[in-house]
Amino acid sequence: MKLKTTLIALFSCALLFSQSFLEVQLPKPDKLSPFFIGPLVKSTIHYGVTPPNYNGKVIVFNHGYIDLNQSQFLFDNSFYQDTYNEGYQAVFVATTRGKGIWVNGELLAESIDIITEKYNVEQIYLVAHSNGGKASEAAMFQYNKNNKVTRAFALGTPFWGTYLADISQMPWFNWAWKLTGLNEGARTSTTYYCRDVVRPILDNHPNNQPEKFVVLGASGFYKGSTIAAPAFLVTGGILLPVQGANDGVAPYKSTLRPGAEYVFRKNDSRAIFDHLDVSLGKFSWPYIKPYIENRAYKNNTSSTTYEHTTSKIVSNYYILHSENQYDLVQLDKNSTYAVAEILHENPYATFHALDKNQNSIHIDESSIENHKTVIPISENNIALKSNTKFAAFIRQKSNIKMSLEQIPNGNHPLLKVDVYTERYPTNEKLMHNTEVRAVLIKTSKIDGTPAQNETKVVMFDKKEDGFYFNTSNLEEGVYSLFLNSEHKDNFRRSIISGFVVGDIKNGLSSVERSNINPVLENPIKIVPNSVKDKATIIFDHKVFDNDLAITIYDITGKRIKNFKIKTMLSSRYDISSYLQSISPGIYLLKANNSKTIKFMKK
Repeated sequence: MKLKTTLIALFSCALLFSQSFLEVQLPKPDKLSPFFIGPLVKSTIHYGVTPPNYNGKVIVFNHGYIDLNQSQFLFDNSFYQDTYNEGYQAVFVATTRGKGIWVNGELLAESIDIITEKYNVEQIYLVAHSNGGKASEAAMFQYNKNNKVTRAFALGTPFWGTYLADISQMPWFNWAWKLTGLNEGARTSTTYYCRDVVRPILDNHPNNQPEKFVVLGASGFYKGSTIAAPAFLVTGGILLPVQGANDGVAPYKSTLRPGAEYVFRKNDSRAIFDHLDVSLGKFSWPYIKPYIENRAYKNNTSSTTYEHTTSKIVSNYYILHSENQYDLVQLDKNSTYAVAEILHENPYATFHALDKNQNSIHIDESSIENHKTVIPISENNIALKSNTKFAAFIRQKSNIKMSLEQIPNGNHPLLKVDVYTERYPTNEKLMHNTEVRAVLIKTSKIDGTPAQNETKVVMFDKKEDGFYFNTSNLEEGVYSLFLNSEHKDNFRRSIISGFVVGDIKNGLSSVERSNINPVLENPIKIVPNSVKDKATIIFDHKVFDNDLAITIYDITGKRIKNFKIKTMLSSRYDISSYLQSISPGIYLLKANNSKTIKFMKK
């Protein structure tokens, strides 16, 4: 009977309050069923019960994802109980799952108006986890709610983005992002979007009050969450070390909002917990509470020097993809050893290796974890095989590195690539016969609205001091970049990153909550898109009046094959014979000046 009463209390109090939000009244913390499932689709405000010792202060909790908002008051999270016991009014706001910082910021701003009016208070405190912290700064500064927020506490917020989001923008690595459980909302969380759009806009905003932010950045991705360690902690273990100390999603230096107060130092012994733990009351509430009890409170931790995130990215690895049989482990010239750090879709994968004659080679799996395997390699030109999808990051001891740097050039940045060793920073021998190419994908407009994912293959021009690509011919938007440098029989390196083209300030002039763009048909198709024996090109005669010059690239942008089709009256042409000789894998196809299309060869 008690459970029945609780469930009735849970579900009978939901009502539609406004156009944007559903409102739900929660029971007391000790009456809240662990089986509670609130709205997971519509933006929602969950109101906690007003405590009998209410002190007049309202704390608003916000998670960056709508269906994770309930983790703020359910499961192993003590925030609701802690605030209730201390006399605070708790409110939990869920915005959207995948709309990004500007849409979620506008919704959070609207909820602040609703909440301050409901409780007749002038200001509230914000406690925001992960992308909720970015929504908080957008709500406060871009959407003018800074005067209604006393303090904002950011728990593991990637103010400067995360490399995990960079990876997600490559369609062929999308499965790796899904392992994180954070399937959407990555477009405005990439390192380059935060660097080029978010930080310039908000850090220089006339409403900006950085002193209102208190940052709790954790450093222990390897600890394992008290809830249940999801795959993103392992994912972070592979992808984030290049960004230093991290919690499995947010690198510590990315959590440093300029001008804010930082509670923990990097690798602080008090903060060796992960991205989920930092969202839990038992870890974070003791550090938040003093600021709310005393507005003059200052953390006695020695101040952390703010680490400015530059545009320069350095790689000592290249990336292999399981779908591509043409992807081989290639040792650098004069190198005898490499390490493959492998992220795989299934938790526990098995691996074997084949030489160029398809003979099995023994390999030692030196460490196997949930979704991660590390394999030492001493054979050259071998193919890694598995029973699951995987991405292998091949690191070597040769000290050959590739760097990508963005040089300001108005609204069209200039991209510069260097290939070097630490001993020889400018090595002409390395640059000689080296090709630098990239696959570009336009992922969104400047405001984060999804684009049509048009793919381009571009070559970097070699000059005396490096390789350059001028973005002046690209239309305005946000671009993801899969960069590869290759010197035949010598070395190969990869970087996944991106950049922004256009007027940043004007690009945010009209953020639409719908975030829906019409998809324009490509005038050329390959059918079926997954090719085994037969393949047909279908094209629109209105667009192509002349013969078709077709180029096929591998997924790194390397040109594999060229051929021409003499067009007649038909708009369908069998190209099966041209594809018979290429190895199974993911490829890009371009006909004349059409949009590039992706297809799979089985």
